[in-house]
Amino acid sequence: MPLNQRLPLVEQNNLFDWFRDRVDEAARHQRAPVSRDTVYYLSQLLAEEGRADDGDTSTTLVELRMQAEAAPWGASINKWRSLGDRALLTLGFFRENLRRRTVSADYYAEMGATAYATVSRRLRSPGAPAHDVFAELADRFGPCTDVIAEVRQEACESCDQDVVRLYEEWLATGSPRLAERLRSLGVVPVRFTATG
Repeated sequence: MPLNQRLPLVEQNNLFDWFRDRVDEAARHQRAPVSRDTVYYLSQLLAEEGRADDGDTSTTLVELRMQAEAAPWGASINKWRSLGDRALLTLGFFRENLRRRTVSADYYAEMGATAYATVSRRLRSPGAPAHDVFAELADRFGPCTDVIAEVRQEACESCDQDVVRLYEEWLATGSPRLAERLRSLGVVPVRFTATG
């Protein structure tokens, strides 16, 4: 399921700012050893994913790796980055989906860290922000997935609270618009009456 279908409606004009605030807060809360540039990268990744319609998730990590290895230099960097991003998002945002798969979380972590390390090596300019971010993503892949998992948890708790709020508002008003919104969220609005 795409990230944009798993998040609450954001009433802020800038999705990146919304994610940056939450990623920054999660990194501080967890005392995650990540730089400001990495917080920026994670926020941008989540914002881009939040805007995306349905991403192609039919390609496996192994297929992405094979494509990255076979691609010309410039295209290979993008493929390796996509592989790292996919593994990071899967572990951080969609970890519960791994229970239904035959590969482990360790497999995703290894593939993601290796992909980011490859991007970092190919950029080869220590001190350059992009090189440093990808090196950090490779070295601290676990803490980065934990930061994303905390953002997910906060967003999902917000979703649950919003559903309850919508239901309570529908009970008070009987609004057909709210009833339709609840149905779209998988909740069938029903009024219970006391029988006597």
